[in-house]
Amino acid sequence: MQKNRRIAVLFGIGLLIFLISGRTLFAQYDNGSLVGTIKDASGAAIPGASVNVLNTATGIQNAVTTNGSGDYDVPSLRVGTYKITASAQGFASAVADNIQISVGNRQRIDLTLQAGATQTTVEVNGVALQLETEQSQRGQTITNYQSEALPLVTRNYSDLLGLVTGSRQAPTAATTSSINSLVRQGSYNVNGQRSMFNNFLLDGMDNNAYGESNQGFDNQIIAVPPDSVAQFNVVTNNESAEYGRSSGATINVASASGTNSYHATLYEFLRNTDLNADGFFKPNVVSNTGTATAFQKPAFNRNQFGMNFGGPILKDKLFFFLDYEGFRQTLTPLSVLTLPTKDELEGNLVVPVKDPRSGIVYPANSPIPTTVFDPLSLKIVDKFASLALPQSGLASSGLNSNDYAVQVPFSDNSDKGDLRLDYQQDAKNSWFLRVSDRKETGVNYQAIPLPLDGQTNGTIRVLDQQVALGYTHLFDANKIIDARLGLSRTKAGKWSLSIGNNELGYTIPGLPQIAGISGGLPSIGITNFTSFGRQSTNPQWQDPALLDPKVNFTWVKGAHTLKFGYEYEHVWMAVNDNNPLYGGWTYGGAYSLDTGTAVADNYWADFLFGTTSAYQLANYFVAHLRQDMDNVYAQDDWKVLPNLTLNLGVRWEYGSPYSEQHNYISNFDPDTQTVLTITPGASGTDITPVSKGGVYGKTLVNPDRNDFAPRVGFAWAATQKTAVRGGFGMSYVHYTRAGSGDILGINAPQAQFAAVTQVTPTTTNQCSSPLPSQIVPVGSTTPSCYATASQGFPSGLVTTFNPSTDNITWVPKNTRDSYVEDYFFSVQQQLAKNTILDIAYVGNHGLKLQGFLNGNQKNPSNGFARPFGNWPSDITEALNEFWSNYNALQVRYEQRFNGGLTLLNSFSWEHSLDNASASLEGNTPSPQDGNNIKADYSQSDYNLPIANTTSLIYEMPFGHGRRWLNNSNGAVNAVLGGWQVSLINMAQAGTPFNITYTPNSKQQVSQQISATYRGANEYRPNMVPHARVTQGRSSRAANTGYINYVNYNAFVLPPIKDAAGDYLSPFGDAPRNPGRTPAFYESDLALNKKFDTPIDGLKVEFRSEFYNLFNHTNPYLPSTISGTQGTTGETLSTGATVPLSAITGGVPTSGGQISSTFEPRIIQFGLKVIY
Repeated sequence: MQKNRRIAVLFGIGLLIFLISGRTLFAQYDNGSLVGTIKDASGAAIPGASVNVLNTATGIQNAVTTNGSGDYDVPSLRVGTYKITASAQGFASAVADNIQISVGNRQRIDLTLQAGATQTTVEVNGVALQLETEQSQRGQTITNYQSEALPLVTRNYSDLLGLVTGSRQAPTAATTSSINSLVRQGSYNVNGQRSMFNNFLLDGMDNNAYGESNQGFDNQIIAVPPDSVAQFNVVTNNESAEYGRSSGATINVASASGTNSYHATLYEFLRNTDLNADGFFKPNVVSNTGTATAFQKPAFNRNQFGMNFGGPILKDKLFFFLDYEGFRQTLTPLSVLTLPTKDELEGNLVVPVKDPRSGIVYPANSPIPTTVFDPLSLKIVDKFASLALPQSGLASSGLNSNDYAVQVPFSDNSDKGDLRLDYQQDAKNSWFLRVSDRKETGVNYQAIPLPLDGQTNGTIRVLDQQVALGYTHLFDANKIIDARLGLSRTKAGKWSLSIGNNELGYTIPGLPQIAGISGGLPSIGITNFTSFGRQSTNPQWQDPALLDPKVNFTWVKGAHTLKFGYEYEHVWMAVNDNNPLYGGWTYGGAYSLDTGTAVADNYWADFLFGTTSAYQLANYFVAHLRQDMDNVYAQDDWKVLPNLTLNLGVRWEYGSPYSEQHNYISNFDPDTQTVLTITPGASGTDITPVSKGGVYGKTLVNPDRNDFAPRVGFAWAATQKTAVRGGFGMSYVHYTRAGSGDILGINAPQAQFAAVTQVTPTTTNQCSSPLPSQIVPVGSTTPSCYATASQGFPSGLVTTFNPSTDNITWVPKNTRDSYVEDYFFSVQQQLAKNTILDIAYVGNHGLKLQGFLNGNQKNPSNGFARPFGNWPSDITEALNEFWSNYNALQVRYEQRFNGGLTLLNSFSWEHSLDNASASLEGNTPSPQDGNNIKADYSQSDYNLPIANTTSLIYEMPFGHGRRWLNNSNGAVNAVLGGWQVSLINMAQAGTPFNITYTPNSKQQVSQQISATYRGANEYRPNMVPHARVTQGRSSRAANTGYINYVNYNAFVLPPIKDAAGDYLSPFGDAPRNPGRTPAFYESDLALNKKFDTPIDGLKVEFRSEFYNLFNHTNPYLPSTISGTQGTTGETLSTGATVPLSAITGGVPTSGGQISSTFEPRIIQFGLKVIY
């Protein structure tokens, strides 16, 4: 009922405004405004002067009259080019032509009228860039000219967010040399904040992707092609109260509209293998036949093509704009897998191994009889035997003995299109309608033949659709009401290529036999080998949808421009994200160890014997989530003095916790140490059923209705060429993309995830076949017997809730919404016409930020006891108690159209600190010790101490319409005329990374949680004072990578035991994120040539684009650093001074190596036909 009332109010307002007359103005959300003062030659104000504002593309006009102070205000104008004419009785008219109106900006144009005949016109030259003297929000406008001209490696306009001061691309959006999934476009960290804190608006509507994970999702739903972007504005600090939902940057995009002239563009962009550089890494082997062979460049082919067409349907009344873009890409990035050799497949191992099931020891270099192989393992070994693997290695090649290099195909095909209609109904009313659609399919093919798979992503499918409707009405010249209605939906997910595959010929007991889920092998991880089988998080899908009605009222009253508005958002989403649906095994126990220290062959022997160290399984469950958001705001832009404006606003927001359509909601209750649930029919010793209408409500979390966000700022024109601005604002966060870690609708008992750590197998503790239904008794953490792989998974493992094995989710019932306080102070100086220098201090402070930890973590200082003694297992706690700080010097130099040069330079010198970075951004969302989150306060994953980005577009001054050779003949003009050069040059510090290790199993404080987005501990070693964390580029080895980029001698492992033999804390003193990758440098260049044709208005443009022009090697993040203290703990029981490099078998050979880079030089050719 409450939702229906909200919508009824909005439509009621829409009906009422039909009854009110007025003049024409456009919508507020994605438009700009125009203000100014009309004076005479002496500087005196001219009241009652007429000001006419003409959109030169559409012919639509707006007329206002100056007030008693000579001021005029046109509060909403569609992005574009305008002609302004001011007139008054007894004065000559004044005209300002070629005036650019930008998204979200208030452009000031003051005109002076000279006494004289009204027929005389005094022209004022166009203004493209001005001091910001009317508003205090800090941001950057990117024009259509820039988005079309600058080189964009993916032709996605959001890549231009990198031009904004304080912005960096998140690792999840990076395009590297080893792509195997869809790239998460639009993912940028702005001013040290999480990328999901940004707010994307398209034509004034919410355009944010509301999926809860990364399966094919960009950060925005619809990304129109750059040729179809009229303009976009990025607000990074102290935004107006009309903007909200989150605390990061607001990216406000206006899509292109039709005009009174027909315009069309056809284009195609091509790149292929031959045009690309090799890149840095050139392994000497690409097939494993026992002999090293020469490097072969990975295949890469891309074809991107499209069109747009716009114009009038009825001149000055009805306009259309249509676009389409297709994308076809295939590539084969190189992957180096660690697979078993033929000797290992035959059981011919380099160390003696013990079969823990029988106690028999098999000598080294003597094949183990296949009769003692686990039956399932034997089937898998037969599949591996079909590969061309080396017998015992390639010692002469310098490669690891079991490297298997393969180029894994990945294809990516998409089609998208938009249709926009703009209708000027009459002098009072205007409408627009936009319909957008996008389909994309990516296929990451198997790295090794099915059913071995190699844990690839499989098939990824995305469908994005959006409808936006806008209506604007003017009460009179100073009162506007604007209503919008948006409807968006996404269907996205990934499906393993192993689904439906039965080639193994072995039915694994306990796995689901469900179409669309079953098939292939479970996820299998063996220490020191590449994991194979199905990806553990596959399949996974979600279908979020959004209804977004909103209304805004603008009233210009004297020196005040007032805005009031309301927005309601309703999100509904079906989610399947409970994994692994098809199970998983890990082999990390080294149960086959007879004597000495475990090596790779011990873990492989465990696999041959089927003696898994742990197994996991989840049930199939689809949650139907619901969320409501209310937003109310008021804004007053007050012209206190002719040179001083105060921007005063307040916003109230409410974002409900997720509910579930069928009331499948559960939460941990620390008071009773049971699971509270409103799930129908749920019962059990550890479950407390409650009523959804009771004190706990339907979300089991108390709502936070206290989100008031003040916005205060000033803009002072100190002189005609100097502006001083500053402001403070608060913003709240109501949505995080954190997987299932904070969603109570995906929680036990309705959604179960069982993780069982096995006991050490012996000759006497084997489980019977078939397995008993309950291996881990309720209330215990120790299995009652040992299960081998061929025995599968116990029946009832994920159908009967067992708190001993299930990792549940806990959101504290009084959780408060995350919020950020931001502030800045800046000085702008106009150096020349259309040339601005801006110097600013920018800061923010994040509070109540979300992080994940084990809420039932064992405490090493208390005998490894759990805080909730009656709950036997780990609890994922989504805790909103983390914080961040950001401080920066930001400098921006910008000039537009000076001598044919458009230039933007953005520089930042910053320090970003936090104790938890965002989940699912390739970052560290969980602490080392959940009981001491202060210890994780260090440089954030987004900390970019220094960065500089330069973009320029230069129209070379030769040929027709240019400075030189304007009157040249056609042949000369065809060769020398129409050239344009554009460049983006980026130089910035490297990316921070963490150093972790794996403690002895007896020291580990969390057993069931393995993923950081679920709260797994990030154990850090101790650090040697003043030691260098990395070895820099001096550690580079030709063709293979940055060997040992991390200086292991800078770290020592915490001791395992004290003198009394008691286990000690595993937490080291190394700070979070102590390392940083090498600095990043890249230059992208486009050289473009336009040709005239015999057809009037028809041009052809040839584009040659060079990405990473100088082929600079930019290393990506190093591989996971995972030292280990040893298997039994006896080797290191006496001290804490053993460096990782001295531990036999303790450091994976790939640990700390950089083996992938950002893309090498790419050359792309494009052709455009423009009318």
